[in-house]
Amino acid sequence: MGSEQPNILLIVIDCGRSDRLVGPGRHTVTPNLDRLASEGICFPTTITEKSCTSPNFSSLLTGLYSPRHGVQHVFGCKLPETVPMLTRELSQRGYHTYAEVSGPLTDAIGLGRGFDQYDYRLPCDYLDTRWGELFLERMRGGYYKGPWFLMLHLWELHWRRRVLPEFDKPEAGRDQYERAVSGLDAQLGRVLAAIGDDTLIAVTADHGECVTADSYRAGTAVDYTCKLLGIDETQGSPLAVGYVAGPGVLQAFEADFQERIKGMRFRDGLVKPTFTRWDRWADRLRLLWLLPFVWTHDLFALRSPVKLTAMLKRRGVLDEDRSRRRVQRLVRFVGHEKILQMQMRLWISSYKSFLKEGHTVAVYDFLTKVPLVLRWPGRLPAGRVIDRMVRQVDIVPTILDLIGVHGQKSGQIEGQSLRPLIQGGPWESRPAFLSVSGVLEDLEVHGVRTEEFWYTYGPYNPDMPEELYDLRADPDQITNLAAAQLDRCRELRTLAAGFVPANGATPMDLISIKPEDEQRIEKHLQELGYIE
Repeated sequence: MGSEQPNILLIVIDCGRSDRLVGPGRHTVTPNLDRLASEGICFPTTITEKSCTSPNFSSLLTGLYSPRHGVQHVFGCKLPETVPMLTRELSQRGYHTYAEVSGPLTDAIGLGRGFDQYDYRLPCDYLDTRWGELFLERMRGGYYKGPWFLMLHLWELHWRRRVLPEFDKPEAGRDQYERAVSGLDAQLGRVLAAIGDDTLIAVTADHGECVTADSYRAGTAVDYTCKLLGIDETQGSPLAVGYVAGPGVLQAFEADFQERIKGMRFRDGLVKPTFTRWDRWADRLRLLWLLPFVWTHDLFALRSPVKLTAMLKRRGVLDEDRSRRRVQRLVRFVGHEKILQMQMRLWISSYKSFLKEGHTVAVYDFLTKVPLVLRWPGRLPAGRVIDRMVRQVDIVPTILDLIGVHGQKSGQIEGQSLRPLIQGGPWESRPAFLSVSGVLEDLEVHGVRTEEFWYTYGPYNPDMPEELYDLRADPDQITNLAAAQLDRCRELRTLAAGFVPANGATPMDLISIKPEDEQRIEKHLQELGYIE
């Protein structure tokens, strides 16, 4: 493995759970992913911090977990400019860097500054639509100037799944998720055919997904949260209007909400909002203020991929400043107290809907275990499956190391290169941080996953159930051992707490971590036996 400069394609499949994309025993039809794995290296146990998009993309591109990069939730957070992105190492190496993203990853998230060109599209633009045709034309026609690094974010598996008609049958999967996987694989074949054989390819996902076979059990953190929020009493939501208003408005609206709930706790007497019929209709009418102004001829773009994205950009729907001003006008008109109640209703309703998908609500393995496939013909061994636990924060440091760039020079990152593991040299699996954050403090969950154990607890709420699972004896995480193994819980809690800055330090403060602090962290991991 030399120091050459191949083109690099990083494919990130939104909601791509590992057990449906790679490995044996699947009911999905994935000849292209299978071929890619047979020509490269597969890491089926790659662990993300959260079960939501924006924080995990921030971790992927910085090599840091959310307590250090600061993006805690899907909307409402922005990556601070002082947090270095690992793509700058590629730029310094002469790479042209591109991103093709969707979903919540608008410019307001702050990831765009890490790329020469950052192209956002609405989630209706899939590989099988006109957008996909234009993308493949650019790929084949030399639009991306080499050497290039391209991050391709795909939305086909996200709820509601993109199930192509020819794959909507039992032979392609048992449910809509599996059939969407089979259809996406066919589209990935077109992408792979459009690039050169010497391209370094990495395929992964931002987080997993909840499917029909998964369930949440009584006595867990999810069960506790549902009861505290009164999920069973929640009646409907006006979320659809909010989504029509666009991701820019959702970002500004959630940022306002995040600021309001700082320090608030249900356990301290915070009153839950009501869900009367009038409340729900009033919320819908208020949200109409956030809808973009469109002309009659704009309506013709509503069902047209590519044109819809262009129209909404033209109308300022994706503009960060304009979206913020629209939310501020609504707040002034409605009043702070009513807005908070409305935001709480939206949040609780969204939690209820997210239970079906798993987004943001939990960090069980089916939500945080994703695949990683690396292929670089002639440079990486072919057909290897490495069952060791690796982490999402390790991916870009590995890519950099493979082409001769040491990502650790980009600040004190938490990710580590997998190159020694690939080469069969000394390598230790480091613990993966887990969290559900960006919510009320008494509902926050922190934890850690090792190769043997999975553990979570409530850092600000002693009533939040602790959960401990022995992954080797209980990979489906059914039997909670927390009450029977208190010493191990204390050990893993200490380990998890080490990922969170003390004394309220901000992400900006943490980038210049002192050498003595780094040594203290390394010593602590050695004492616990996680590194040598």
